[in-house]
Amino acid sequence: MTTPLFSFRALFLRIIYRALRLAFCVLIISTLFSALFPRPAAARPRANITAPSQLLDAVNSLRLANGLAPLPVHPALMQSAQSQADYMAATGVVTHARPNGTYTQQLLALGFPLAGDLSMGGFRSENVLSTFGPLVWDGVPGGWQDAQHMNTMLSGNYTHIGAGVAQSGDSYYYAVDTAAATASGQPQESAGEIMTSVPGGSSGVSEFMVPVALSTPRPDGTVIHKVQYGQSLWSIAIAYGTTIKNIQALNGMGDNQTVYQGQELLVMTGATQAAPATATMEITATFPPTSPAPSTPTFMPAAPILTPPETDTPPEGGGSSRILVVVLIVAAFVGAGMAVWLIREPD
Repeated sequence: MTTPLFSFRALFLRIIYRALRLAFCVLIISTLFSALFPRPAAARPRANITAPSQLLDAVNSLRLANGLAPLPVHPALMQSAQSQADYMAATGVVTHARPNGTYTQQLLALGFPLAGDLSMGGFRSENVLSTFGPLVWDGVPGGWQDAQHMNTMLSGNYTHIGAGVAQSGDSYYYAVDTAAATASGQPQESAGEIMTSVPGGSSGVSEFMVPVALSTPRPDGTVIHKVQYGQSLWSIAIAYGTTIKNIQALNGMGDNQTVYQGQELLVMTGATQAAPATATMEITATFPPTSPAPSTPTFMPAAPILTPPETDTPPEGGGSSRILVVVLIVAAFVGAGMAVWLIREPD
């Protein structure tokens, strides 16, 4: 009377055992297939910039990706950037010019405690552009990839940021304003005089910074650069083909990225060839479009992206690392499989 029960138990165990073996084989095959033929990574979602907050997030994300702290938002810079975006949308002209006064005068009138030599414009910068349809931010826009516009977003000298977005028909207008506040947080004594001076009186002054002229190496091979108005470690490092970290190390600056006008920095050692006397980093005073925008979007053609010299992108894994992963997976499953197969199928 016990034989049927025994046979049923043996049959049940045999079915379970074979099902486990089948599942084990399927797992090995699917794992090897996934390792040998991985699915392509999903494309990074692109952001359609239609609001100032989105533009701020994009710029501060760019700073974080380059090892820089995000800039805090200042209401005066938000107002100046938005009013500039509105002005460009109303006129159809992509420009840094203001209808009343200069950029510096506007910031001072809004109560921003602007640092730097106010007679030279102070420490402030601005990026502007226009696109047909919303700006798709999946990297630095083509019109902002040159040194002057990258400096606006990545300079370590600026302390605050603001952004503005305006729309006119199918065209969108964007402005990013960055500036440095005084250490005390109070306006400079000359602020009142600058605000009431004749607009355009400081014409000819660079909108961004004095071009970086390369210094000639000294007899001992050292290269000393004297910081000029508006220059930052970012712009100096680009001009000399070195990195911010190297300049910081040579001058015992730690992680500090603040430099001041007239400061002498050791930028290179062991230089054997004199730097070209005429080599400069060209910085223009205004954004190129100066005439009414045509029906097509006013958007700069793409240029090579300026990757910050102090940031190295780790190389992507090649075929050798993929093979190593497959070998390890196979070895692990073979070991486990041998242990399973050593267990005899129940009778």
